[in-house]
Amino acid sequence: MVLRCATWLAPGLPLGLFETVSSAVAQSLGTEASLESFTETSGPEPDDDPFSRDDVDLGFLCAPSYRQLARRTPSSVRLVGAAPVFTDERNQGRPMYFAELVVRAGVDATSLGDLGHVRIGFNDHQSMSGLIALRERLGQLDLDESAANLVHTGGHRRSLELLAAGAIEAASIDSNTLLGLGTLPAGMRVLETWGPFPVQPVVVRSSLVDKTCEVITSTLLSLHRDATTARALRRYRVERFAPVTEDDYL
Repeated sequence: MVLRCATWLAPGLPLGLFETVSSAVAQSLGTEASLESFTETSGPEPDDDPFSRDDVDLGFLCAPSYRQLARRTPSSVRLVGAAPVFTDERNQGRPMYFAELVVRAGVDATSLGDLGHVRIGFNDHQSMSGLIALRERLGQLDLDESAANLVHTGGHRRSLELLAAGAIEAASIDSNTLLGLGTLPAGMRVLETWGPFPVQPVVVRSSLVDKTCEVITSTLLSLHRDATTARALRRYRVERFAPVTEDDYL
C-alpha cells in the first residue's frame, strides 16, 4: 500500500514541508508515500471530494475546508490529533497562525477602514487567512464587501507579487507565508494583524483504520525527536507538531 497524500493550501507554504512529513509518516507505516499538490485551492470541493472516493489517505488543507467536509453525513475525513507549530514567537508554542493585511509602505492608513474602495487580494475563497478573516474584519468595521474590491489571486505569494506590481493596493496574507519568506518584501508593511487562528489541520479519510490513524498521530508528534527530520522541519520554520482536538477547529 502506498500512502496517498495531498495538499491544498493555495500555495503559501512550501511543498517541501509536506514532502518531509508525508515521507516520515509513510516510513513509520512501513510503506512509501505519494504526494499530490493542488496549488490554487485551500481544500477540495464537497462535490469533488477525493477522500470520499478513497483516492486520498492523508491531507493538508485549510480549516474552513476541513469543517465543510467534516459536516457532511457521513463525513469523509477525520482530524489527525497533531498539527504544526511554526517558529513565530506570537504562537507561544501553540499550533496557531495569523492573517496579515499587507499594504505598500507609502499607503497613508492606520487600519483597513482607512483604505477606502481599493483592490485587496486574497488567495482562495475557502482560505481562513486570505478571505474569511478579511470578511470578518470588514464586518467588525460595519463595512460590507462593496467597501473593497476583492481580487482572487490564486495564491498568497501571487498576492504579494500583484501588490508589488501595483495591480492591487492590499493583500490578506497567511503569516506563515511571510515567515517562510524570512522578511516582509521590500516596500511593504503590515497594516493589521488578525487572529490567532488554529493552524491548518492534518486530516485522514474517515475510512482509514484506527490503528493507522494512531500511527500517523504518534509519528507527527514525535517528528522533532529525530535529528534529521527536526532539521528539515526547521528549514520550513516548523518547531514540532503539537496535539489538537476537534474543539480547536469549531
